[in-house]
Amino acid sequence: MLVDYPESGSETDSQAENKPETKKKRKALDDGHVEVNSKRPPPLPSSFHSLYATNVRTSAVDDPTLHAGRTRQVPHVVGNWPTHLYLEWYPTQEELAILDQVVNQAGQTQNNGKRTCIHAYSFLRSDLGALQPLHISLSAPLVLQTDQREAFEEDISTRIARSRLKAFTVHVTGLDWVANHDKTRFFLVLKLGKPANNELNKFLSACNATAKQFELPMLYTDESTLSVPDASNGGEQQEARDRSDAFHISIAWTLEEPDEQARAQLAELDQVELQHLQVSFSLLKLKIGNIVNDISLTKHQDTEHG
Repeated sequence: MLVDYPESGSETDSQAENKPETKKKRKALDDGHVEVNSKRPPPLPSSFHSLYATNVRTSAVDDPTLHAGRTRQVPHVVGNWPTHLYLEWYPTQEELAILDQVVNQAGQTQNNGKRTCIHAYSFLRSDLGALQPLHISLSAPLVLQTDQREAFEEDISTRIARSRLKAFTVHVTGLDWVANHDKTRFFLVLKLGKPANNELNKFLSACNATAKQFELPMLYTDESTLSVPDASNGGEQQEARDRSDAFHISIAWTLEEPDEQARAQLAELDQVELQHLQVSFSLLKLKIGNIVNDISLTKHQDTEHG
């Protein structure tokens, strides 16, 4: 509540008490009938989140003790710029409640009547409790040189514009435990259904094409298994291998490899609420170093081929 205080020297307390508006406010307080604006503030624009998407570097060398035992996939080297292409999701409070429950239940297993726990770290909140975004990766961990950054951003932006990709929605279909490439970490992930217009595979093709252009590793494939669009051919897309089973959203991680019992436990969880989740995307995120750039999908939906 904001309370009106009289200006110093302008009127006495007794004068203020006798003012009609003051009496009205006091009566409302006494009766407990105070109108409160219950409307939630409008959501922050995506560009705001991008400004504060990365943490301040706490060490110039790889120190696993600063990251709960994790090791850096791309070692820090001066002049190198870790780069990532992805789609970002900020869950609502209702969605967070569902995901919190899933993380808690997935970390507990029953084996011969004995309850055991996997020490899983949630991606939903930071160590200080701040809400964190989730994402779908569309590139492998990449490294750019300083003079490549502008050209890389221009290349992927051109491909997205020519592909005429629009904002789209994906549905959550279930849960799984998946390992990283060298099996040093294991992730609890949301499995995703194939979008109506195959957008995830099309995004992967565009992102892999840009990676290939800069002689960088591609995601979920190699050169022999995927034909990708070329920005120089007017955006004409070739048929790409369907990797719908590979796309996922990580919601927790652990250093312990989940055993068969832990994996079987996922299938036994009540996933009705989880499978009602729908996630919408309207931006492709390009993170180079600690700078995040937004590549809009909706503004390209009516772009004509050049």
